[in-house]
Amino acid sequence: MPILTISRQPGSLGNEIAQGVAEKLRYQYLDKKGIEQSLSQFGVLAPQMAKYDEKKPSFWDSFLLEKKRFLHSLEAVIYDFARKGNVVIVGRGGQVLLRYLPGVLHVRIIAPFEVRLKRIMAAEGGDEKKAARLLNRSDRDSAGFLRSFFEVDWEDRNLYDLVINTDKLLTATGMNLIVESISSPEILEGGKTIEAKLSDLALTQKVEVVLMRILGIGFGNVTVAVKGGIVNLSGQIASEKLREDVLRATKAIDGVQEVNGQFYVYAQYYGP
Repeated sequence: MPILTISRQPGSLGNEIAQGVAEKLRYQYLDKKGIEQSLSQFGVLAPQMAKYDEKKPSFWDSFLLEKKRFLHSLEAVIYDFARKGNVVIVGRGGQVLLRYLPGVLHVRIIAPFEVRLKRIMAAEGGDEKKAARLLNRSDRDSAGFLRSFFEVDWEDRNLYDLVINTDKLLTATGMNLIVESISSPEILEGGKTIEAKLSDLALTQKVEVVLMRILGIGFGNVTVAVKGGIVNLSGQIASEKLREDVLRATKAIDGVQEVNGQFYVYAQYYGP
């Protein structure tokens, strides 16, 4: 059940290569559209997706509970798709979320700015200066997204197993390089061991989303630990009712086998 993550610069032929690899290997292809559909199940609507997806949040947005909910929901979606294996995950921090797991190949596809600009102009036309500004903005947004959400540098080559510069390479050549790499014995062998780990990671994020919905900013007072579908919750909570609401909602999450809660219930102070 190998997993492929692809980070790509606009105009680098990254989308074409990613789609071609998915078709050739008959892997599921997860891009913006698939992510958006899956996020809707967590209550993340299209306007929020447009606000945060591969963009750098504004200074004030960085403090919003909405941003945190988007991130935990995104992580749950990525882990869920990765758990099933045989998937190509395009962008959205997949190279960070799955960084240290075996059986995952992380690829970055790049090209010089001038080459990318020429490709975009050939495909879309329009004013060259405006296209260059949009391309620069897209690069900044993608870099800002990873910096803001995951505290990593988009250009850090340590995040990737394979970096392909398409300046002189055809799409088919890039596809062949990836197919050969993901079919290597070390990737195939590693993919056999990670399903349980990914299931627990996905479940952890789903529990976090539930905690945010019920507790608001108080979700940070609760620690979540998941292993084998067993969820252990501990920390501080404001009332017995909230405690019961959290336990009931957590038990209702698909994949949860058991829930254990160790809470200190404190009374909220409302003033004289």
